Amino acid sequence: MMRRTMTLLLAGIVLTACSRRSGAEDAEDTGAPVASASRLENVDGAAMVVLDSSDERRLDLAVTTLTSRTTSPAVILTGEVVADSSRTSVVRAAIAGRLSQPDGTHWPAFGETVRAGQVLAQVSDARPLSAAVGGVVTRVAARPGELVDAGQALLEVTDFSSPLVRVAWSADAPPTPPARITVTGIDRAGAQVEARLEGPALEVDPLTRLPAWLYRAARPWPGARPGLPVSAAVAMPGASGRGAFVPQAAIVQWDGLIWVFRRRGTGQYERVRVPGARAVAGGWLVPAGEELVPGDTVVVRGAQVLLSEEFKSRVRVGDEVAE
Repeated sequence: MMRRTMTLLLAGIVLTACSRRSGAEDAEDTGAPVASASRLENVDGAAMVVLDSSDERRLDLAVTTLTSRTTSPAVILTGEVVADSSRTSVVRAAIAGRLSQPDGTHWPAFGETVRAGQVLAQVSDARPLSAAVGGVVTRVAARPGELVDAGQALLEVTDFSSPLVRVAWSADAPPTPPARITVTGIDRAGAQVEARLEGPALEVDPLTRLPAWLYRAARPWPGARPGLPVSAAVAMPGASGRGAFVPQAAIVQWDGLIWVFRRRGTGQYERVRVPGARAVAGGWLVPAGEELVPGDTVVVRGAQVLLSEEFKSRVRVGDEVAE
């Protein structure tokens, strides 16, 4: 009798637990929206992304103050950093033998930087091997202790100090490419660098299928490696204009329009549309009469992150994105 009573008691406990679990799952499956922590607030009638100082540091935001500028119109073209065989050096074995390291040498790993003329290794009793150019190791084909053949590629070094950029030439661009343009990396850094004309590309741009021209950047910037997309500002003939100059790095695109995030107060960022802006070298010119004016402070690093934060705050699980 005691055993039967214990069995019935345990069965009741199990059924109660299952019932509670089922009820919780049913509550979760009702489709009721779940609100996420919102950083979007109404400040004096305007929707703003509001961050505390720790959020600003985490998002690594950077701002600049808009200045007044007189500049000529420009067309913005697309392009990318491309591989440059003329800046690549291959270290080869002069004879067959064992690859070894003389005292005081270091065989570099992928991604390390080496100096031009730096002694790296030696094959048997041949002359020590060195890199003809300084740069970054982009390929390691052998390691010390291995037997190598005469002429075998051992190491590849690429000089990225002056990146090569291929720019797709659209129909609305000047028929003759200018000697110098400004290129902007389409990445978090958004670096703007002057580049000089090298000549026509041997092939059309693979994405747009348009003719392309090669430009040599005056200096490197973080992330400037083959495949990085860039934009290029090419000056057009026409009357110059005056207005608030907005750097290209401040621009975000959404719904086919261009926007910037303007800082209105401590930790307060408002998304502002710039409908009257026109493309100029290095950015956009906002004419007088528009909402953005010289003296406004805008985000130049992290604007895309703020756009994500804004729309993340507008979303609730189970709902669609609100406008």
